[in-house]
Amino acid sequence: MKILHTSDWHIGRRFKGLDLADYQRRALDWLVGLVKRERVDVVCVSGDVYDSPTPSASSVDLLDDVLTRLTGITDDDGRPAVDVIITPGNHDSATKLGFGAHMMCPNLHLRCEIGDIASPVIVRRRRRIEGRAETLSVETLSVETLAVYALPYLDPDVARPTLARMLDEFEGNTAASNDVVSADGRTVSADGVVSSDGRTAGDAVSSDGVAVSIPRSHEGVMTAAMRLIGDDLRRRRSEDSRLTAMLMAHAFVTGASPTDSERTIAVGGVDGVPAGVFAGSGLDYLALGHLHRPQWVTVPDDGDRRAVTLARYSGSLLAYSFSEGCRPPVVGNGKSVVLVETDEEGRIAPDRVRVIPVESGEPALVRLRGSMAELTGPMADNHRRDWVSLAVTEPEYPHGMYRRLDECYESALEKGFESTRRANDRAGNDAGAADAADGGASMAGLRRNHTELDVVKAFVVHTLGRDPDAAELDVLQTAIERVHRENGD
Repeated sequence: MKILHTSDWHIGRRFKGLDLADYQRRALDWLVGLVKRERVDVVCVSGDVYDSPTPSASSVDLLDDVLTRLTGITDDDGRPAVDVIITPGNHDSATKLGFGAHMMCPNLHLRCEIGDIASPVIVRRRRRIEGRAETLSVETLSVETLAVYALPYLDPDVARPTLARMLDEFEGNTAASNDVVSADGRTVSADGVVSSDGRTAGDAVSSDGVAVSIPRSHEGVMTAAMRLIGDDLRRRRSEDSRLTAMLMAHAFVTGASPTDSERTIAVGGVDGVPAGVFAGSGLDYLALGHLHRPQWVTVPDDGDRRAVTLARYSGSLLAYSFSEGCRPPVVGNGKSVVLVETDEEGRIAPDRVRVIPVESGEPALVRLRGSMAELTGPMADNHRRDWVSLAVTEPEYPHGMYRRLDECYESALEKGFESTRRANDRAGNDAGAADAADGGASMAGLRRNHTELDVVKAFVVHTLGRDPDAAELDVLQTAIERVHRENGD
């Protein structure tokens, strides 16, 4: 069976004011073609389908078109050939994305409910196997079964009450009876979660009065989810040892590398889930979403070869920040999807996981830094058609900097200036202003000891590497006075 793993389409997203819809449409057209060429059985989209919980009409139309084409692919007998499974990420509205899910076509699965996490999507495919019995050719049918546990993004504050109820119902409320008290008086729950305040790993009661025995963290809710999933998978494997099982999750697994374009999901200052949460789960593959850089994640091995879980972030469909550019730069910025194939025993080996570059046509994202002569010379010749972020390094702000850079690059999306002259080395510079320019003085301290004009003068020195001239001082003073007038000071 072939599974295509993708995530983080962020349909509707803009980049530095540019509409990315054409590049997203081109990438999704390519994806539909890939599914047809490779005869993919299952497409898994692990969250952040949209960039906003309130997508535009054009964004909804684009997704509708892609899903219609994917679910409309048929096999040689005219039957639906592709199951599409989608989960919401932290950018999506689970309620809106999942609207009407039960009325959708049977091979489109929108898994947006926390209550469904331990009820996998079951995909079965019949395969013809040719062999020989003595001198006769023999053709038999083999049934392959895939269980996909599809987790919506688990916001700890939203998910904990539901998960707590599910654990109580699924495990017969046995977790609390198995708790033990450690030597230092802390309570240790059956799954090893320690409560520092002496309670049973619980720290809250939900608004409807349900006791929540799950820590308020991403690790806490994912651990609870994995207990439910693990129990269900063990039961299913006892009936079918060849069952292939995978998990779709939208989370930040500790140790993976983020980029500048993911929205923070920190709760209590912590946003990560340790990879050890997935160890020993029996899952064959972990299809991760949320981080935009394609990468492997190492799940600890518990000694059972079947229990070794391969885990990967597919990465986003397009690059959405300059931190996602490749070295050397390349069109498409190294974005990819993952094609996973099971073997005859239903297992997924590393050599059956292929990373396929996305064909989006998105220009290369490049960061360049140098003098005006460098940036308007050879660098411009090499990167004229790329999307560039430029940092000009000169002693003083160059005259006409923006205009000159725009003349050399078709898409200079970021333009900044970095003074090579340290403000505190300039003769006659006010001591307080020099401290501010070097970042040594706090703004609060600067405001106590200097006038507002001193503060903005220090900012000019810091950014331009020189004192403001008379005309600029006039503008600054006028701006300060206007702010006071508008605020009634």
